[in-house]
This record gives sequence, C-alpha cells and structure tokens, in this order.
Amino acid sequence: MRTTVRQKKAECTGCGACVSVCPKAAITMKADEEGFLYPSVDPALCISCDLCEKKCPVGQPHEPHDQKVIGAQNKDADLRRGSSSGGVFTALAKSMIAQGGVVFGAAFDEEMRVEHIGAFDEADLALMRGSKYVQSDSSEAIAHAKALLERGIPVLFSGTPCQIDGLLACVKPQHQERLLTVDFVCHGVPSPGVFASYLRELEAKYGSRVTGYTFRDKRFGWKNFAAVATFADGQEHIGTQLEEPYLRGFLKNLYLRPSCTQCHDLRGDRRRADITMADLWGAQEACPHMDNDTGLSLLMINTPKGRKAMDACARELTVFPMRTEKLLRFNPSIEKTAAVHEKRAAFFAGFAKNGFETEAVEKLLAGPGRVERMIRRIAHLPKGAMRRLRALLARVRG
Repeated sequence: MRTTVRQKKAECTGCGACVSVCPKAAITMKADEEGFLYPSVDPALCISCDLCEKKCPVGQPHEPHDQKVIGAQNKDADLRRGSSSGGVFTALAKSMIAQGGVVFGAAFDEEMRVEHIGAFDEADLALMRGSKYVQSDSSEAIAHAKALLERGIPVLFSGTPCQIDGLLACVKPQHQERLLTVDFVCHGVPSPGVFASYLRELEAKYGSRVTGYTFRDKRFGWKNFAAVATFADGQEHIGTQLEEPYLRGFLKNLYLRPSCTQCHDLRGDRRRADITMADLWGAQEACPHMDNDTGLSLLMINTPKGRKAMDACARELTVFPMRTEKLLRFNPSIEKTAAVHEKRAAFFAGFAKNGFETEAVEKLLAGPGRVERMIRRIAHLPKGAMRRLRALLARVRG
C-alpha cells in the first residue's frame, strides 16, 4: 500500500501537486525532521489509482524556449522601494486583476508561516511583494487555481520553477489558455522548520513576538540588502546579507531542500513558466546607465503568452534589451543548480537537538582554521611528497 508519492525522497520538490489531483483527498503535506513538507498518503483512503505518481512532474523532460531577455524597472519609485528588485511582478499582477483574474503568490500568514494565497484586488498584492527565502506551502493554492481555471477565470500564478511545474502538471491543456505563470531564478528553498526556529530564537532574544520579516529591505540599497524583523512591541532587528545568520546560511546552501541540487531541467531556457524574473545583478557593468541602486529586474520571456502579458503592462515599466550571457557571472543560478554545503548534515544534526542556533551556524559557515587548512593541504599532496614528509617527521622525532 502506498504511503508516499516518490520512492526516492530526495527527488520530491514539495510542490504539492499530488495533493490537488488525489480523488480521495488521501494526501496531506507533513513536515519531516528537517522541517520540509513531504506528501503523506493515508492508506485507509488510498485506492491505489497511482494518479499522484503519474501526475508528479519530477524528471519530466522540458523543451527549451526561444527566450526574449530584457531588463525592466517599475516607474513608480515608492512601489519599487517595497519590492525586492524592479517591481515588475506588481505590474503584471495589477494587469491580471484588471482583467477580472486572480493572482497567486507567496505571503506570510498570521503565524509567520509562508504559504501561497490568492488576491482578488490590488490591496492584497502588498502581501505577496518581496522575496520569501523559505519554501512556501503551495498545495492548496494549486488546487484553487485549477478550480478557478476550470470555471473560466483567468489566473496569474507566481512561484518557484518546481511549483510552476507542479501546477502545469495538474491543469488540463484546454484550461491553460487563461493561465499566466511566472517563476524566478531560484537559488534554492530553505526549510520552513529552520526559519520558524530562527524566529523563536529572535523572540527569546528580544522578548517580543515577531510580527513581520522582510528578507530584502532596501534601506541600505538594492545591492546591500538587509533582512529586517519587526516585533509586536515596535523593536526591529536589522542585519545585512553579510551579517544576518539565517540569510547567510541560506545564501551558502546550508539548509536547502535536497531536491534543490537536482533541478537541472528547470534552469536556463528549459523553464516552464511564461515569464522568468530575476534581479539584474551585474547592472553596474551590463547597463550602468540604469543602475541607480533602487532595483532592476531581469526578465526572460519564454512564451507568446508571456510577451502578451508584458505588452499589457508596458506603460508602467521602463524596459531595455539585455543579454543573459553577460550576467551569468553575477547570477549563476540562471543556469546552475545549488551545490550541497559540505556541513549540511552537521547543521541538521545540531538542529535536531537544539533547533536554530546562531552561534552554531556561524561556526559552520566560518572558513577553515589554520590546522584544518594545513590538514587539507597535506591530504592533497602527491604520494611521493607524502612519503618524504613522513620520513622528515620520523627524523625530527628521532
């Protein structure tokens, strides 16, 4: 009897597509010991139809797109200030709502968990604005988007490449005409359990409940972005990308989902979304005339539907041509998957005992000490050099 969907756990992206296609509601997403969500099948409800496995998009080949690559920036400076990069997502979302559609994106709930929600008007878009460096729960949103499309209601769905892959696996081709998909250049998704534990550490330190968290605050500029936690009593905790322990661990791949190292088929021009968004890192060299450190977006327009959507909101944007090959040095995630951090297992061993500990994370992320550097150099010496070194040490001891 089936108890999960993928035989190899590390292949599961956690998109939640299997939840929405199960005809008996036998699948729920449950957190594992690392804090990531995985599908769990109730044997009492499962009818062994295997639809969950058949619809799972993992491992399916994807055809490359003929991409059009542009840079863009929202003309509204205030809106751009509240966005992670150039504010393009909001322009696309407003256009969809103006057409009577619904927009889905990641947002914090009242318990500071990140989940996908639906927005029916512009007022709700602010909750989706800005990066969320933690994996969101998109399983219910995929089911809701699918139901809306079947009723003929247009939908914009934004998410990670694997979440878009899961959504498209669930929606029938005849219903995808009204669906606009937007993904982003993904570095990888950290554990929701790790982030929740980090917030608890902050709450213990400040003696107040965390009521908001911004991963990409621009008070020090777009390039030198900061993470800002706000508390119920009005306090703030601020740390730049070089200082904030959770942010540093994420950027160093310390607690990414295992499947994040295997998503080669969702990189480069093989993405399934209509539009791919990214920060235009390297703007100081690629387009210095546009680089005012307030945020710029790199857009890869993958389909005719994506081009039409960009045309619909063109009045709100400043758009200019770009070439991705110039920017790969600054944003390698466009083409490359994340690498496993060598101390990932050590982090989660400590996490299982003590939860997130800033001191432990800083030690794991610190460079090797003098003794460790020496050991590493010795380990890479040729065999002949090793023999001579052992002979020299023997003479010294004698």
